[in-house]
Amino acid sequence: MLKKIISGSEYYIIFSDLFQLFVKHDPNKIIKDLDEIINYLLKNKKTIILPTFNLNFPKTKKTGFSEKYIQTGFLNKYLLKKYEFLRTSRPMYNYAVIGPKSKNILKLKQNTAWGKDSVIGFLTKNKAQGIGLNINKKVFNWLVIHHCEEVGKVPYRYYKNFSGKNIDLKKKVTEKMYVRNLRLKFVEDGTLINKILIKKKFITSFKFEKINITLLNLFKYYIEANKLLNKNKYSLVKNEK
Repeated sequence: MLKKIISGSEYYIIFSDLFQLFVKHDPNKIIKDLDEIINYLLKNKKTIILPTFNLNFPKTKKTGFSEKYIQTGFLNKYLLKKYEFLRTSRPMYNYAVIGPKSKNILKLKQNTAWGKDSVIGFLTKNKAQGIGLNINKKVFNWLVIHHCEEVGKVPYRYYKNFSGKNIDLKKKVTEKMYVRNLRLKFVEDGTLINKILIKKKFITSFKFEKINITLLNLFKYYIEANKLLNKNKYSLVKNEK
């Protein structure tokens, strides 16, 4: 069954939302199944990327490499303790990586959070496979949306710097982001792009034990989203009600 996860890519970025699984099923069994997925990818010499985002950075102005600066769920914290992941050093949108191609990600300049030289930009260009574990299809692809928006310079976003201190590195750090202009009252809307992806089978799902797995080809997503943005710069948003 896990053979379905492997594509032609060397890179696999994993997103998860496991709370309901732990509520409804034996947590030890779920963890065992999660380990099987990770070990399968590593056995096949694939490079795994985990979002370890510090989304509180704009408010607290503090970041670092400890668990308290990670707001992306149980799985990422668990895997960082069990496996020898390495970390990128961005203050807010940082990632953990493991596998033979890790150095290619660690050496990225990452001038902006979602630009061409960002982690998500690199993964998109290199046709990475997105793996969603119990993730809603409608929210699974938001990182690629932001990458498309920045590359396409959509008019409802602008660049903004968020500065603070990395406690572990003991230095000032800044995250440059292409943020949404809140005065324009737009919110993300992946309805149209998701319909295209599902119709063309660029986003697919299957079940492994109790875990719903969704697969997304980041590069194909990027191509289809760009087609929409070239026709209409507002095709990935809707008016906020």
